[in-house]
Amino acid sequence: MPPVDGLAVIILAAGSSSRMGGVDKLRADLGGRPLIAHSIETLGAIEGVQALVLVGPVDHYAEFGLYATDAILRGVQLRCVQGGRRRQDSVAAAIAAVPDAAWYLVHDGARPFVTADLARRVLEGARRHGAAIPGVSVTDTIKHIDVDGRILATVERASLRAVQTPQGFAGSLLRRAHAEVTSDVTDDAAMVEWLGSSVFVVPGDPANMKVTTPTDLTVARALFAAGAHREA
Repeated sequence: MPPVDGLAVIILAAGSSSRMGGVDKLRADLGGRPLIAHSIETLGAIEGVQALVLVGPVDHYAEFGLYATDAILRGVQLRCVQGGRRRQDSVAAAIAAVPDAAWYLVHDGARPFVTADLARRVLEGARRHGAAIPGVSVTDTIKHIDVDGRILATVERASLRAVQTPQGFAGSLLRRAHAEVTSDVTDDAAMVEWLGSSVFVVPGDPANMKVTTPTDLTVARALFAAGAHREA
């Protein structure tokens, strides 16, 4: 796939790590470097990226810049912005920092195993359809329950996908979504769906896990030791 012109990569690193028992997961060691460094370095090296927007606390900006050094040397513009109360507020702040991007790629910094190949698949899907996200098949049996825990139905899982990041969008579409959708959402794709626009799913990567709990961090370290960070 040729480079996507006018691409801005947004990496979210403003979470509170509330389920990590006091550990800042984004600065936790993973293979000798902070966890957040892996996604910054990988996505900052994508062909055609023109701007890299890192969303997080002000006192982390200098540290973010160190992980983005290679991207900066290649001419990528670095922007650091402070996150908001909600995930969508953080993304909106990043969009405001690069308001004229033709394309946006939005990624959770807590997913350190993102690969350039996955990012390319998402961008190709976005270029074809306007919005694309990665998803993996659901392997567990899924039950629909009521408020008392009683099973109402067993959900057919063949059409279900567990959604990941990065998520890719045409710039005008994502800006419109953030301008018009005010209700709480869990990801940017939901905002685009709310507009009535279609979002397409491309094959995700089972190794592209999100670190949320101490157990996740232990698993991530084991995956790193096994070579999950190396692309084929």
